[in-house]
Amino acid sequence: MLRVMSIAAVLAACSGQAPAPAAPSAPPAAAAPAHAAAAPVGAAPADAAPLDQDLPRLVERGLAMYRDVAGALAASGNDCAKASARLRELSERYRDVVAANAKVLRDGRARQLRAALESHGDEFDAAAQAVVGSPAMAKCSPDPAFSKAFDELLAPP
Repeated sequence: MLRVMSIAAVLAACSGQAPAPAAPSAPPAAAAPAHAAAAPVGAAPADAAPLDQDLPRLVERGLAMYRDVAGALAASGNDCAKASARLRELSERYRDVVAANAKVLRDGRARQLRAALESHGDEFDAAAQAVVGSPAMAKCSPDPAFSKAFDELLAPP
């Protein structure tokens, strides 16, 4: 249970709001399956600024990541191996988001990031609730492989 609460706190911290109570819920209707979309949401043109310098794009990609995590866990049901594999896939897809977020925080720009996230707080909260309330999270959070995959998803490279 402590792990679930820490995950809720991590997810809610991205929205700059306090964690919502954990309640089972379905992933947001706008959530795309983890395997969908050839081009990532918020993908930049070749001449775009680095992701850590483009906070609106970082927010878009971050929200897509959390929605994809919620969708992946929902699609995995109670299958911990499947959930772990999906989290590893997402880790590869969203490594740029985690690295950019860490750089923004290292650079002392947390206030700017919170301001950019402000208008998406409800969307991040819904994704966090879907993650925390998922059957996969309830069953798999004590599983070492699942925990490792989840930690690697959120850990900066």
